Amino acid sequence: MLHWENVMSSSSHSVHRPIPREPEETDSDSQEMLNSIVTMLGRRLTVYTSLYQTALAERLGLGMVDVKALELVIEFEPITTGQLACLAGISSGGTTAVIDRLEAAGFVVRDKHPLDRRIVVIRPVPEKCEEIERHMRAVAEDVAHIGARYEREQLSAVHSFLAQCVHALKIEALGMLGDNGAAQPGEARPGSATDKRRT
Repeated sequence: MLHWENVMSSSSHSVHRPIPREPEETDSDSQEMLNSIVTMLGRRLTVYTSLYQTALAERLGLGMVDVKALELVIEFEPITTGQLACLAGISSGGTTAVIDRLEAAGFVVRDKHPLDRRIVVIRPVPEKCEEIERHMRAVAEDVAHIGARYEREQLSAVHSFLAQCVHALKIEALGMLGDNGAAQPGEARPGSATDKRRT
């Protein structure tokens, strides 16, 4: 599970530094394939992820904003209200309302930060969030079926490639949020929900 401290510390040092690339030549076919991969990982993956979230929200009886927030909580736990507001792109008041709904539905709980008891963090409830995992199993089974057609070395190459692509996207996205004034770990912007919870 990724933690906010680890993510932000890596992004703050790497966002404006390009990923090292070995000089290489690509023929027209390879370039066309790379362009197709970029399209699939960019627009198409985003579109179908959004459609999946819409269907998931309906099955869970939640709103789209709530599902997006829940997935962020699962990915970055423990996360503060201010950090969740930044990542979800909604106001502090709106984030508090989302957390209230998720908590009432049993998906998350409010807890004390392990290193600073004055800070309130949001954590997912594993048993309840298992519902999300169940809905993803059909996709996982399809992926496993497709993967069975490839040799271990091929799967290793695909895994390495995708991991680096996700890392590059993570660095760019969190770096852009940081440039927009996102609170750094252990900090809270004046007037934010996190700041108000400190005494």
